[in-house]
Amino acid sequence: MKKHQEKQRYMAAVLAAALSILISPAYAGGPGTTGAVALKIPVGPRAIAMGQAFVATVDDATAVYWNPAGLNQMGGTELFAEYDQYISTIQYDYFAAATKLGNEAALGLGIKLLSTGNDQATDLNGNPAAGYVGETYMDINLAGAYRLSYYFDVGITAKYISENLSGTTASTFAADLGLLYHTPIKHLTAGLNVQNIGPGIKFDQVADPLPFNVKVGLAYKMFDDNFTLDYDMNFPSDNSVSANLGGEYWYKNTLVGRFGYQFQGAIDQNQYGIGGKAGLYLGAGVKVAAFKSFNLGLDYAWTDAGFLGANHHFAVEAYF
Repeated sequence: MKKHQEKQRYMAAVLAAALSILISPAYAGGPGTTGAVALKIPVGPRAIAMGQAFVATVDDATAVYWNPAGLNQMGGTELFAEYDQYISTIQYDYFAAATKLGNEAALGLGIKLLSTGNDQATDLNGNPAAGYVGETYMDINLAGAYRLSYYFDVGITAKYISENLSGTTASTFAADLGLLYHTPIKHLTAGLNVQNIGPGIKFDQVADPLPFNVKVGLAYKMFDDNFTLDYDMNFPSDNSVSANLGGEYWYKNTLVGRFGYQFQGAIDQNQYGIGGKAGLYLGAGVKVAAFKSFNLGLDYAWTDAGFLGANHHFAVEAYF
């Protein structure tokens, strides 16, 4: 009984902290007013194909990014690797590993690497100049989840961020705070992730705030839990409010098809942004049992980047 009361007090403290963050004034600006924008690049073909509506659904290693509380929905241990040729010459990779620690806790590690390549610098007349122009980026994320009660899971992700712009390097720290609520309504889950809480990133004497975002969503499972429908809303500090709708259907726990749609703004304005273009998302995947307790998965997602062309996202996962 005492242990249960302590859990409830801890849960109340976490919820109070989350609410204080939500109602506190955030940096209000437009596109291009924040730094370390690579933090906004989504990870995982599964989540991407679902239109990035994933905060209440996530139950795999990518929970390190989408909602650390979701680590407690995993079945065991997972290794994850993703490769993307993102918007022409921009390449990024994402690696994650996560494992359950009994029934009440889980740990996860995620690493995102991005490179734009290097181009010869030019002067105002377009003539070659000394130096080069390019960007490399890395963030390392350590996440943990804990089950407060039958209804609530909480999680936190600690981030180290390093960015190099044409030879000038800056680094900083940030954190995400996640919550999952298994509602009394059967098969309905609510999720919250307060993303990129941190002091900003500073190059020389210029400091930029991080792309703070509050992501909330609902997920509902039906048809013997084979079909999941998820709806998210995002409240970013540097752009208009956006909404995401997505779903996935598993056939015999082996083949899966996914769809999503991203709305940006009060009306779908077909805006462009680092996180993706408003519109349709599609994807598919397969999971096979390689050994008795070892499964392999392959996932793919297609997204439309407008005049920049289509993006193709690939990932491989190992479950055991």
